[in-house]
Amino acid sequence: MYVSRKPIKKILLSLSLLLLTLVFATNTLAASGGLEKDAGPYHVIMQTNPESLMTNQAGTMTMIIKNKATGQPVTGAKVMMMPSTMGGSAGNSGNMAGMDMSSGMDEQGGSPMQEQASMSSMAMAPGTYMMEGMSFNQPGQWNQAITISSSLGNSTVNFPITVGKPGPNYVLIGSVAGAVVIAGILAAFLKKKKR
Repeated sequence: MYVSRKPIKKILLSLSLLLLTLVFATNTLAASGGLEKDAGPYHVIMQTNPESLMTNQAGTMTMIIKNKATGQPVTGAKVMMMPSTMGGSAGNSGNMAGMDMSSGMDEQGGSPMQEQASMSSMAMAPGTYMMEGMSFNQPGQWNQAITISSSLGNSTVNFPITVGKPGPNYVLIGSVAGAVVIAGILAAFLKKKKR
């Protein structure tokens, strides 16, 4: 029985495009997450990389700080990341420090976030402040306080951070499984073609 190659090629191409679209869409959604809050004269956007933080995994926290009234970036501010506290639960007072950032702590007990107007490999938006190498020592709901001081005034903003247990990367597993399926279909097609 002769089977036309054009429909099979279209099916393989469609499956490949679907898989690639799924992988890129998932990664884009993961990278675009962020929390926004207003604090005094500031509008603050907090992002973490990776977006889903895991226990004892190093991550980066980025704060984008804008003037709430004008929407303009706030540059030259003193931005301090205070020690994280774990959300209150039964038997927990809520004061457990959980983020490893002691190397940069100052006399106020916080760590200064560095303004990243431009980095050597990439340019970042004005008003962007960053803390690299942060990690949490256990899973759960954490509270992260950030203090901001500039000519606009002083303010503190609190962001909730959810830290999970390390586990399998389902996006990667799905991508590999999809590639194996497509390779199998392609191999079967080529085997039939040789007959």
